[in-house]
Amino acid sequence: MILLLSIILSPLVSAINPTIYDYVIAGGGAVGLSLAVRLSEDPSKTVVVLEAGETGFGKLNRGNFGTANDWRFVTVPQKDAGGRVQDQVQGRVLGGGSAINSGIYIRGNKAEYDALETLGAKGWNWKSMFAAVKKSEHFFPPSAAEIKALGLTFNPAYHGHSGPVALSMQALNVSNFYRDFAIPTLHNLGHEMNLDPNGGTHNGGSWEFLTALPDTNTRSYAVSGYYLPVANRTNLHVLPNSHVSRIIWSPTSTKDDLEASGVEYLALNTTAGSPARQFINAHNIILSGSALNTPKILELSGVGDPTILKRVGVALVINLPGVGSNLCNQPVTIASYLLKNGTVDAGNTIRAAILDMQPLSGFLSPSDLKRSREMLSVKPQGLSTPQFEVMKNLMAAGVPQMEFTWNIAADGNNITTLTFDRLILLKPLSRGSVHINSTNPLDPPVIDPKYLSAPHDKFIFSKAIECTRRIAATEPLKSIIEGPIVPDSTVQTEDDFIHYVNSQSQSEHHFIGTSAMTLRSLGGVVDPSLRVYGTSNVRVADLSIIANLPGIHTVSLAYMVAERAAEIIKNDL
Repeated sequence: MILLLSIILSPLVSAINPTIYDYVIAGGGAVGLSLAVRLSEDPSKTVVVLEAGETGFGKLNRGNFGTANDWRFVTVPQKDAGGRVQDQVQGRVLGGGSAINSGIYIRGNKAEYDALETLGAKGWNWKSMFAAVKKSEHFFPPSAAEIKALGLTFNPAYHGHSGPVALSMQALNVSNFYRDFAIPTLHNLGHEMNLDPNGGTHNGGSWEFLTALPDTNTRSYAVSGYYLPVANRTNLHVLPNSHVSRIIWSPTSTKDDLEASGVEYLALNTTAGSPARQFINAHNIILSGSALNTPKILELSGVGDPTILKRVGVALVINLPGVGSNLCNQPVTIASYLLKNGTVDAGNTIRAAILDMQPLSGFLSPSDLKRSREMLSVKPQGLSTPQFEVMKNLMAAGVPQMEFTWNIAADGNNITTLTFDRLILLKPLSRGSVHINSTNPLDPPVIDPKYLSAPHDKFIFSKAIECTRRIAATEPLKSIIEGPIVPDSTVQTEDDFIHYVNSQSQSEHHFIGTSAMTLRSLGGVVDPSLRVYGTSNVRVADLSIIANLPGIHTVSLAYMVAERAAEIIKNDL
């Protein structure tokens, strides 16, 4: 976990409106704010960021989920996940998700990024995105004491060393459990430790990398890293409490190449009884509202599926049925085991965990692998054929599909438990949607991720939970296991584990895909230059552009998108 932000005093953010900005960015999250800083490096360009939330200065802590710093969205009842309504966390504060997340950082497999290019995102591949993301990073290697005590490994060539966001491996005062039990058990399972999971291969076990400063464990994020050091730039303006409602289209636009003249937003911090409607003119519009909010802005602006727009009374401007479709997010659950009293020292559990990223062969039996292949003969709803073929190829190539995070906790009575506190289905096939349900920009969107609707998702997810029993029965871990806690010992059969997944899985809040950068004929919304199809000066730069989710925690992907977008936009104009 990451400690509260150690920023109490900060520059007052305000805007001095020029007649027209060069760029208006709708959303001050990890991508939008970082991109704004990069674009404003040119002093001749004026940039304004409109953020619906507050600055968060001096108010961020570990408990931001469900607070005013969170959009507090919920899904419709999820038919294939026990009919439950699930919370969907999205940062509603300057810095977005980077301000409230757990800070876990991992980049995934190079094949996952190269696959984006095969879906039509020309120029978006491992080589370009790896080079881009290193610009965002200031890696702090572990100390000599940490390396000696724990055998921590890293490859300096995989990291940036002068970027704005700190990345560190913090593992001092770690329980002896990891050295004496976890790592040897992984070895006996055939799950070796990875030298460094950030160089394009993340299979196997690794220590957590965190977006945090070393020693103090203080959060490093888009605000502290990118924005605050340059907050006094006269050509960069940030307006919090500014909720973008729609794009304003120029009356001189041509039918096939629409031009926007600015955006409308609601000023939420006025003393009046209702938000004040405001307008900002700009040469270029960049939407960076997140995979759950950007589709709403597009649809309220008349860009989307004609059926959706007609239903709520919005006039169609551009027919793009892919807006709001292809929503993908990772489901997560836990499994925990009681350890025999006195067998391990809990250590400083806040600063230690092992991530074990496994392909199908790492947690499915030979017979279950056969069943997996049989299930994959049928394409799930919501996926294009090229998407489905890409995902099957990645599975066959051994790209990780599950994350098993090992963590130790001790209660006040010194009773210690092993918790796989993030059992994450990394690359789900299930696809859902997010759409407007009214013309009121303050109304939340209708979110239907269709969790576990693809039969293969539910099958391998439940098998991964079952696999933790085999892990617990592997030496040397077996010698210190008292028994299962959650799911308890009554959960034994395949149906039992499926029921557990249906009733206990939750959202991991890693949303992508709803303004996909793919061919328009495949439901794409933006081209490789990030322009919305059918427009001349409207772009999207957030995780909604990613058509297929890499098997990662998405903060690294956010900085990839921000830095790659900056390169493209600077070179394009």
